[in-house]
Amino acid sequence: MDQAPADTFESLSEAIVALCGRIHGAEYRLIELIRRLEALKPWNRERPDCAHWLNATCGMDLVTAREKVRIAHALDDLPQITEAFREGELSYSKVRAITRIATWDTEDELIELAQATTAEHVAKLVRARRQADHLSAPGAALNAWTHRYLDYHVAQDGSVVFEGRLPAEMGALLLKALERSSEWLRAEDQAEPWRVFCDKVPDEAVPEKQQASSRRADALTVLAERFLARVPEADETLNTADRFLITVHAPAEALPEHAAIDAEDPPQFEDGSVAAPETVRRLCCDAAVVRILESGDGEPLDVGRKTRVIPASIRRALKRRDGGCRFPGCTNTKFVDGHHIIHWADGGPTCLGNLVSLCRFHHRLLHEGGYYVVKDDQAFRFFRGDGFEIRGVAEQLKRIYAEAAQEAFADWLRGARVPRGYSSRPLAGRGAASPQPP
Repeated sequence: MDQAPADTFESLSEAIVALCGRIHGAEYRLIELIRRLEALKPWNRERPDCAHWLNATCGMDLVTAREKVRIAHALDDLPQITEAFREGELSYSKVRAITRIATWDTEDELIELAQATTAEHVAKLVRARRQADHLSAPGAALNAWTHRYLDYHVAQDGSVVFEGRLPAEMGALLLKALERSSEWLRAEDQAEPWRVFCDKVPDEAVPEKQQASSRRADALTVLAERFLARVPEADETLNTADRFLITVHAPAEALPEHAAIDAEDPPQFEDGSVAAPETVRRLCCDAAVVRILESGDGEPLDVGRKTRVIPASIRRALKRRDGGCRFPGCTNTKFVDGHHIIHWADGGPTCLGNLVSLCRFHHRLLHEGGYYVVKDDQAFRFFRGDGFEIRGVAEQLKRIYAEAAQEAFADWLRGARVPRGYSSRPLAGRGAASPQPP
């Protein structure tokens, strides 16, 4: 009796590739049948739509079913992608990704991109383009910040469960801190003498055998411990360059004011999250910048030195002059940034006359929020995007008091009762009430 040939990498890989090809062909036929079924519109109260029918009769969950229906509808207007899918040139995973952004005039480019790289890389590129399109909308960056949150609740076993949402740059900062904390924990674990007995303890007691999510939880605890062990002093401040090092890859064209996001090369953090141009401008206001000259294919040709946008000497003078955030009514003196009134990307100089101190909240307001500041001699005037000037508390109180005095005088002229503190006897020749002690 002949023995079956022994498995080899070559034989198994060939069999897997051939089977995947047949699966891709079956996926195309399934999508095509769903498209034709949708065209009949046979839905009623018993079967409200195609996704629910697939869920009930084909064992698909609703998310998967709705995705297949979406692709079927998208391919109606994408003949070239449909043909590549039918011929087996594109897998279902790649078609699912590119149909999210494809139009009739971008089909060629996306097919070429999908054929040249992996499905994972295609998904990342599509995600970046969708983020870039979303952030191009007015107010999108500020909206992401407005909807930030961190909630928690205590589970039945006493565990604390967190849920949150952070804007891209805050998320990148937290991820960088967790990464550094995890590296520190790993180095500490390697130095422990009990490690020689690791083969005698359960997997959950060995750090290397723990899940990445478990290690991140440990890293978050270390961050809290380190902060509580040394809380920042009352007069301690951090500028953007000192408090973290995050790489933001941004083309020079994205930095000028009102620049649009290039979907082909959007500003991105290391984790692939796309940053709005105003967010990049805010981070670059007070940061370390490295100039990298690249070829058209993204190949680095020249890397310049890391330079501080605001030198230490100017920063000291800025702190002495402003003493804290200069936004009207703000008394924050800690964690302030130096803001370029005319951004250096727009030709503004890095000098004391073109800088103003702002806390993180108001710095973000001047970039993502559309507010702006004008220097008037030695004073700084802040405006909303619609031109309304924001005045300080003292100026607002002066206006309120003036309006109250005018109202009191008008009431006196009408013979009404005057508020306490005002005399009912007008001053000679002026008709104004003179204040009396209460």
